[in-house]
Amino acid sequence: MWTADPGALEQLRTIFQGTLSANKNERAQAVEALNQAKEEQEFENYLVDLLVRDDLGAADVRAAAGLNLKNSILRNPHVARPYVLDTIMNGLLAKETMARNITGTVITSLFSIYGIDKWPHALSHLLSMVEAEDAAQLTKEAAMNALSKICEDSAYSLDKEYKGERPLNYMVPKFIKLAASREVTSVVRANAVGCVNQFIPLKTQSFLVHIDEFLQVLFSLASDSDCRVRKNVCTAFLSIIENRPDKLVPHMDGVVTYGLHSVQDDDEEVAMEACEFLLALADSPAKGHKESFRPKLQEVLPVLLEKMVYSEEEIFLIEAADEKDDARVADRDEDIKPSAAKAKEHVVSRKTEKKKKKQKEDIDEADDEVYDSDGSPIPRELTELSDDWDSDDNSDDDDELDTWNLRRCSAATLDALSLEYPKEVIQITLPILQEKIVSQEWPVREAAILAFGAISTSCMELASDKLPTLVPYLVERLKDAESRVRQISCWTVSRYASWVASEAHEGGTYANYFQPTFEAIVQCALDNKKVVQEAACSALSDFIEATDVSLIKYYVGPLMEHFAKCLHIYQRKNMVTLYDCISTLVDKIGVSTFNTKPEYVSTLLPPLLHHWEALKDDDSELWPLLECMASVAAAMGEAFAPYAVPVYERAVKILSNAVRMNQEVHTHPEIEAPEKDFIVTSLDLIDGLVQGFKGHSADLMKQHGANLMDILFICLEDPDDDVRQSTFALLGDLAIHVCDETILPYFDTLVWRIGAEINNYTYVRYPVTSNAIWAFGEMALKLPKEKVKPQVWNISTLLIRILNSPDSQHSVLENAAMCLGRLGVAGADDIAPNLPEFIHAWCAQMMYAPDNEEKESAFFGMFEIISKNPAQGFGPLNTQQGRKNLAVFLDCMANYEVTNEKLHNLFYDFLLGYKQIAAPHWEEVFAATSPQTQDVLRPVIS
Repeated sequence: MWTADPGALEQLRTIFQGTLSANKNERAQAVEALNQAKEEQEFENYLVDLLVRDDLGAADVRAAAGLNLKNSILRNPHVARPYVLDTIMNGLLAKETMARNITGTVITSLFSIYGIDKWPHALSHLLSMVEAEDAAQLTKEAAMNALSKICEDSAYSLDKEYKGERPLNYMVPKFIKLAASREVTSVVRANAVGCVNQFIPLKTQSFLVHIDEFLQVLFSLASDSDCRVRKNVCTAFLSIIENRPDKLVPHMDGVVTYGLHSVQDDDEEVAMEACEFLLALADSPAKGHKESFRPKLQEVLPVLLEKMVYSEEEIFLIEAADEKDDARVADRDEDIKPSAAKAKEHVVSRKTEKKKKKQKEDIDEADDEVYDSDGSPIPRELTELSDDWDSDDNSDDDDELDTWNLRRCSAATLDALSLEYPKEVIQITLPILQEKIVSQEWPVREAAILAFGAISTSCMELASDKLPTLVPYLVERLKDAESRVRQISCWTVSRYASWVASEAHEGGTYANYFQPTFEAIVQCALDNKKVVQEAACSALSDFIEATDVSLIKYYVGPLMEHFAKCLHIYQRKNMVTLYDCISTLVDKIGVSTFNTKPEYVSTLLPPLLHHWEALKDDDSELWPLLECMASVAAAMGEAFAPYAVPVYERAVKILSNAVRMNQEVHTHPEIEAPEKDFIVTSLDLIDGLVQGFKGHSADLMKQHGANLMDILFICLEDPDDDVRQSTFALLGDLAIHVCDETILPYFDTLVWRIGAEINNYTYVRYPVTSNAIWAFGEMALKLPKEKVKPQVWNISTLLIRILNSPDSQHSVLENAAMCLGRLGVAGADDIAPNLPEFIHAWCAQMMYAPDNEEKESAFFGMFEIISKNPAQGFGPLNTQQGRKNLAVFLDCMANYEVTNEKLHNLFYDFLLGYKQIAAPHWEEVFAATSPQTQDVLRPVIS
């Protein structure tokens, strides 16, 4: 057995004391000595002795030794550590709390590396310490804490067999027994429940065979005096409703009552977990509990409304923050947290796909009260990096508000319940909200406005008679004396944008609502509070998206002037929202507007380019501006010409520099690689220029020395999905507009890359695959047939596999169907034999795809494929499957409103031809189509 040299141990103890010294010079010398000690082979053994055995050492010295031990273990995971593994458990016997806690952290780190196969006695040792009758309660708690961390970090590995045994088979029943025991402390009980909670999502038999027993223990612990136990009980119910809701259905009345009671718990964490449970209950797809939950709404909803009101502590922090939230005051560097760039995804409509936000994200956007160190607000989406913030940079007050909290969770739960039980929610909440929304107390008034936003969908469907009163009131609240009321009113008004916009037509009952509502939001975007500016700008984007372009065009001029003013007065942080709003508008109005109104260009571009020129190439604030410039360049088209060359040159420069530095980091580790967002956003800007200048974009590329295609090939090798996603989007647009100059010379190599991307498709990286397929479809359409034909069989085989997969994402399926059809133009002979294999899946995607040029070209290709073997193309028509395939194609045709005369004639010829080919079975085929199809086709074939 290894033993420490007493002199060396004393020397190391002295070094650690020095590293903790208040004297700067002494501390520096100690750190240097510590770095030298780290080179010693037995350094970790001495650390474990200081942590575990050194009763003479001060608590902070033992803690420092333990933290250094943990870091050393994580830095060198492949080292054998027999002495550390044999000794570390003794640290759980220490009298000092800090030493026990850090020992538990070290044990967790060791187990994450060595696992049960290389440290087989770790789990049994910890469990025996917890179960030992003669062990001190503090030791039991320390061992249980370590087990809790191990279960949290290594749940999946514990559900595997080792030497014929599965650890969870003996661990789960022991944890349940400990949770039920009154002979252990509440800390042990809480951690025992927490350990079991880690295994519920695994749906492992090791847990499921004990689930009924576990539920009984949970019921017995529901009123435990320790808030940690109650919190973990709520977490357990939450996990069970998400993974085995059937087990809670027989107990639903009691469980909901418990959740409702716990939402009102004095402990914030218990209340939060209980609210999460109610949210999961509302969102659960399982139907067994829906009816039993309905009678509880009368009790649940008022409590949720109450919990949406800011607490006194939150009000204090908000008021302190609002005093500093002056729109004229420049943002500090620490206020600006970079937001990730959004890689461009092409879908069949040829526009970037915009997804609906999940309820949590939607409520967060409404409730943006996230604060930086001085109390000033920062957007919630920028706080995801906060886990690694240094404690010196953030006040403790921030922690109260910068996370997903009870207020937000309550609002999200209300939102979910309003979708599941719209009638009941409206009946119960409206009388309460109508009273609270006019309260003289601003937090009550603000929470009621938030609630009206949360239930907006149900309000528009079931309480539309209230909207003519509600909407003007919300517009009036945009001028409220309290900035937080103005902020939340912006969001709630935006939730009713679709109703306001739908009424804004000639003859609309409330057509006169649009202008004052829209103009009030525009005015609010110039508020003297930054939080209100941001909320108004976001609401403006929602209104622009919801409003018909014919109406928006009346406001383009004033909006351009408004944006120019915002670009002049906004501080740096709110620029992100402003850029997004500008992008939304230019995407909406399109090229034709700018071509006929050059004054719009001269109003918007100078202030936008001022920011473009002011930011350095390595400034992360450039990312949202690059995205905005991409939309502007695409929308302005030739009107952007005076600025195109320098913008293109800088975009290529940023791209090539970022790509080069990302390559060099592999050979020069001392180089700090730039964020991939520089690559993504510069690719998107180049793509925007290509879309805007179309064929003339080739002239831009000729004026620049760098070979864009060489850079793009490097990007296609990048492991980052966002980089490849935007690269394929750009390649597709290059194929559309400048195919001969860019794609043609490199086509064979590009096919190999696209095939690899399709072959490696997973659900997680679907946007990359979707773009790759779309890009190939554009190439197949633009390139000479003789160039494409040799590649048709390989790519079509991959696409058929994707199309028939039950796990493929919608945009991937739709693009695969479009691409397969287009390949028929160049390689119908190669695809025709496989037609019966995929025609049903193809029609399922094409049936409801937008009626546009892409769909048109796909149908032209499909008729080429069918024409190669008309008699047997859908399969033998004397078989049920053959007739079914033909019938579904007829449904697909009938659902397509054809405007192209040539394609219309192909449809007509196909119908008449197949009526003859399938004559013996025609009536059966026709009867298999939908009634709508029969109504459409009967006049044609009669």
